[in-house]
Amino acid sequence: MTATACTRMVVVIVAAIAATPVAPGTTAAASPWCRPDAISLSTSAPASPGELAQIHFDVILTNDSSEPCALQGYPGVHLLGPDDPTWGPDYALPQQSGNPELITLAPGAAASSRLTFLPEPPDGWVPLSIAVTLPNASGQLETPWIPGRIAVLRQDGATHPGTYIGPLRPAN
Repeated sequence: MTATACTRMVVVIVAAIAATPVAPGTTAAASPWCRPDAISLSTSAPASPGELAQIHFDVILTNDSSEPCALQGYPGVHLLGPDDPTWGPDYALPQQSGNPELITLAPGAAASSRLTFLPEPPDGWVPLSIAVTLPNASGQLETPWIPGRIAVLRQDGATHPGTYIGPLRPAN
């Protein structure tokens, strides 16, 4: 290979690397995945978007450490409550379709995931807590169920359930 050909190849490789997009909210130096011991869990107030009488709220993950960390994908979310005679005490939520992005959380920054559910009459199944597993991590975080003792329609066996968790996104 001639010197001119080598120079052209290097220019093409450098141009390709420079043109590679970086996901929003990320830096060139990759941050380690967020660990449960560095994250706190909370929820936003519930709201109703008016669609099929569903209620939604955000599951909020805040970086409490002094170092940045990364999240991407969906949190594993389980609603934990009384023992339902058909389904038991643990309701594992399915994931809403979406396109998760890589999120780098600076210290004190937060990401959220929208939890949408179908309410049930007040005498229905009311969760006691929400258990969350971070993507790419083991161990769970837990927070109490939202205020108001709002019952959830269990759809554990449904093919198109009205209760689901959305992808993680930067919190507002």
